[in-house]
Amino acid sequence: MKVFRIFSPLAAAALAACGSAAGPGTATIQDFRAAAPTSDKLAISQNDGDSPQGNDASDSSAIAQALTTPDCHPHLFVRTHEIIGRVNRHFAKFLHHVEDLIEDNPLTNGETKTWENVRGGIDRKFTMTRTLNADGSVTFDFELDLASVPASGSPSFVKVMWGSITHVGPAAEDKDAGAGQLVENKGTVTFDFTALASVKTSERARGQITDTFDNVHDPDKGVKRTATVVLTNFTPEEGDGHGPRNGTFSWEREPSVGGKLKFDDTVTLFCLPNPAGLQSDLTAVSRWYKADGGQVHGRSDARATGIELPDGGVDTWMGVTCAKGQTTSMPAEGFWLMKLEDSTGATDPSFARSAQVGVDPCDPVFGDVPILANNSKDYDFSKSFTEITFPNEW
Repeated sequence: MKVFRIFSPLAAAALAACGSAAGPGTATIQDFRAAAPTSDKLAISQNDGDSPQGNDASDSSAIAQALTTPDCHPHLFVRTHEIIGRVNRHFAKFLHHVEDLIEDNPLTNGETKTWENVRGGIDRKFTMTRTLNADGSVTFDFELDLASVPASGSPSFVKVMWGSITHVGPAAEDKDAGAGQLVENKGTVTFDFTALASVKTSERARGQITDTFDNVHDPDKGVKRTATVVLTNFTPEEGDGHGPRNGTFSWEREPSVGGKLKFDDTVTLFCLPNPAGLQSDLTAVSRWYKADGGQVHGRSDARATGIELPDGGVDTWMGVTCAKGQTTSMPAEGFWLMKLEDSTGATDPSFARSAQVGVDPCDPVFGDVPILANNSKDYDFSKSFTEITFPNEW
């Protein structure tokens, strides 16, 4: 079984009504810094203890090896956590440059500010341009350029990251005006790993990731963070036996409340008899929430369709995992099930397995738990991301 690699904006009119305290004049350096693409805005998470910098590459490789086993064990909740760590780790390859650069004063001022310095033989230049919008919001376009420092002459910069962030609400320095007001930061960022590798020769990741995000801070309800991440011919630094990925996942999280993730991909399932290396369409859905007592209750479901068998038949692979645990660590999986179903929904008895630890490891709030006998309680994968819910979501 493959290792998943791995989450809709609110009504614009309601957000625009909040306006912005920033006027038409030049913004402060603090405003630019507050709007810069940093890990606190872009990193995704499942548990309260997830690192914005992601997991270690060696940890990720070990997990990948452990999960790509002949029996197709789902380990879906583990995979969701590993996906999040991998994404954050690859975002950090670019964001740490931005976070380091904006600590200094910019080289240029006005509506366009530029930071530049050299570290480790790499010339780094980050540029932001501010535009005041008609609805009172402010958009900051940005670009990160890197260059190897030449022995002589001028450096040849390569654009490795670009995008924009729109800020709705009080300006960064206007904290008193922000009391009781909604604040939103939304935008799009593209990370180009192929471009990064052309400057940093030790970089092994390739392709691009585009992250479209929306972070809403509501004074009454709290924080809602959403993102849609698109992989384009992407290969992580630890490699991928499936080859470059072209996939999409959607993510949403309300810290201390819950979250959800949906991932779509086309992959070759190594664990099934598939000598021709035919690909299957895969969808994975993970949901979790903070239950009474501080535990995280979670469930993940996955389906791979179009699996061709040696006898010429076409089956569907189904998997489910339930987990309960503390918020600062990955919840232990207490139940898992995997099976192959034919076109009628009947289970192939030669590929049907499940196991359970403890009592009631699957929270009934997530609905019926699939059974081995048939497809009567299978998860409904036709649901759109907005139709996927978790308890207490606002």
